[in-house]
Amino acid sequence: MEKVLSKAIMDQFIKELRTLLEKTLAWSEEFRKGNRDYSFDIDDEIYQISTKHGKDFKQGDLNLVYNLLDFYCDAIKHGFKEIDKNYSVLKAESDIREILKGIKSDFLVNLPTDVKDRLIRI
Repeated sequence: MEKVLSKAIMDQFIKELRTLLEKTLAWSEEFRKGNRDYSFDIDDEIYQISTKHGKDFKQGDLNLVYNLLDFYCDAIKHGFKEIDKNYSVLKAESDIREILKGIKSDFLVNLPTDVKDRLIRI
């Protein structure tokens, strides 16, 4: 019973993380189209998920995801084409989509090795 409950809680966290990634991509697309919603705050969104589920976004792969979303949103808001010298906004967007593909309910976050390597360097 406890194992089933634990899996349901993890599934809910994964669902909310997936929703946040999708929401971030949709927000950025609208922002670039001219619908500039400056009220979208990725830090607040992540804080809410972190607090609700007791997850620490300051460690491991979750920290890499947090950094990616934070840098990506800042770059979109400021109209930057690059997040880092060798890391474009388009590549970050592609990495967010890769993370979305890798998220499954039976594990936390499966960052592809190449995505993880890029995120560690920024």
